[in-house]
This record gives sequence, structure tokens and C-alpha cells, in this order.
Amino acid sequence: MLPRLYKSDADIRKHQINTLKIFNDNVTEIIEGEEYEIYFNSGGNNLCLKIILTKEFPKEKPLLKIVPRVIHQWVSEDGDIKSAPGLLNFTVHSDLGRVVQAVIREYQRTPPPLVTNNVCNNTSAAIPINGEVRPTPSTYQFSVKSFSPPSHMPQAGNFLPNIAVSELTGLPLEELKFLNDNSDRQEEFIEEVPIIKEQNRVLDDVISQVEEMAEINLSKKEKLEELQRDIDSRIEEVTKLAFENERLHVIYQTLSDKYTPRNIKDQLRLAAEKADVDSEKVAESFLSGKIDVDKFVTDFIKIKTLSQTRKTKEEKLGQQLDRLEKAGF
Repeated sequence: MLPRLYKSDADIRKHQINTLKIFNDNVTEIIEGEEYEIYFNSGGNNLCLKIILTKEFPKEKPLLKIVPRVIHQWVSEDGDIKSAPGLLNFTVHSDLGRVVQAVIREYQRTPPPLVTNNVCNNTSAAIPINGEVRPTPSTYQFSVKSFSPPSHMPQAGNFLPNIAVSELTGLPLEELKFLNDNSDRQEEFIEEVPIIKEQNRVLDDVISQVEEMAEINLSKKEKLEELQRDIDSRIEEVTKLAFENERLHVIYQTLSDKYTPRNIKDQLRLAAEKADVDSEKVAESFLSGKIDVDKFVTDFIKIKTLSQTRKTKEEKLGQQLDRLEKAGF
């Protein structure tokens, strides 16, 4: 028998689990073949990545969960990692270890903030605006680094009174009275305070960055859709080739079994027996007068020669096979 050319589902599952242990450190097995945990440090926080393998894995993608829950574009409200690139495109040909490794490296390079109780449960800070409930600034406990104001900028809440006083001290009394009585002028004055101007400038920059990023993402949409169609097409092609390969393998296996030395020996024996039967039929035809002497001699000698040749080949092949078996082959 020839060795198997294809791995079973159990072999593929075992290989996937091996890649998890090869590409990642500190892999802890919770349930053999089903659940694993990896502890790692991310920005000073100790995180745990849970890997759960369903019964259909690796035909079905693994379930990844981060504990404690973090704020990240890949993570759902339940703490499940849903949109990691390697997870979105996971197939039986993917490496589980590399997918998990990429997730951990992402969190180590860009440590995500933890979800605190204030973020999750602070509903008392929400106030109604125009019939909609919107959270106050105190409900937001995190920020994206690329959109944060410069670190050297003073906080408006702490410095605005002092700056406003310093700006007011240089104004004449009439201007102060006018400013006190005119709300529009008060807004203009506040807009001219340096810290406010700087924050407005930073806000404009952030808005520009967001708009630019949105335009870049939209510009890549068509290309991404084209690549997705190409991937789908290739997957379909690979699937067809896999089925065709499996069909040819079955044919190959059938022919391989048919032409094994032992099977050839058996076929030689059966062919020799058939030739003996045919020679007896020729003899009966001669005895019954159906054929003359010349035809009987010609046919009988021919069939007997064929029978003896086959018996000789069967005997020699059997002896050779017996010697090979005794030698351990």
C-alpha cells in the first residue's frame, strides 16, 4: 500500500495547534485540542488572549477573546476579536500560530486602553441635546495618540482663567464695560485667547487628518473589492483542483492495488487455470469429432504451452516474494 498523500482533519487540526506553540511563547493548554491561553504584556497591562477551537476547526475560524476587554478596532463589545486581518481571511491553509502572533504584536506595538467602569457604565454623565442623549466629555476616558493635542500644550481648564485675566488687564474701562454687556463680543474675545486659538487649530488639524484618512480609505475600496474577487476566484480554482486531484488519487490508488506483486501472482494463477480449462475443452472437441487431428494438435499444444508458461512465472514470482518477506521487505 502507498502512503497517504492527504492529511486527515485530525492531522490538520494537530498541525494548526503545533503552529500556535511554535510561533508564540507562554501557551497554556486549558482543554486539550480545544482551548488555550497566552499571557502577555501590553503597555504595562497584563493581558490574556484566549483561543477557542470549535469542533469544525480549522474549516471554521478560531474564536479569539482578549481579557480584560480593551478598546481597539478589532475588538467587539464582548471582548471578542472579530476583524483582525489574519482572522478575517482564515482558511484551512492558514497558520493559527501566525494569526495569533500578529494579534499579540499589534497590541504590544500599539497598547490599547483598557475598558474601565467609567467608560462602560457611566450613563449618568449623559445629557439630552435636541432630543438626543449625548455623553458629556467626562464619559470619554481614552484618546487616539495620533489625534491627541501636542503634549506641551497647557490644559485649557487650568490656564484659561489666568490667561483671560492677563488679556483683560490690558483693556481700557470702556472696552471692559462693552465686553461685559455684549455676549457676541465675549465670544470674539474668547476666540482670540491664545490657548483657545491653539486648540481650535489642533482641532482643525485633526478634522483634516480624519477627512484625509477617510478619502484614502475610500480610494482603496475599489482595489480591495477587486482583490477580494481575485481571492474568491483563486479559492474556487484551488477547490476545483483539489477535487480533481482527489479523483486522480483514487484512480492511482486503484491501479496501484491492482498491480501489486501479490495481485499479479494471483492473476497468473487464475490465467493458468483458465488455460487448463480451455485445453480440456479442445480435447473434448477432438474426442467428439468436432475437430480434426491437425487442429487439435495445434490448439492443444498452444494452450498447454501458455498454461505452463503462466504457472512457471507464478512459481518464480512466488519464490521471489517469499524471499523478500523473509528478508523483511
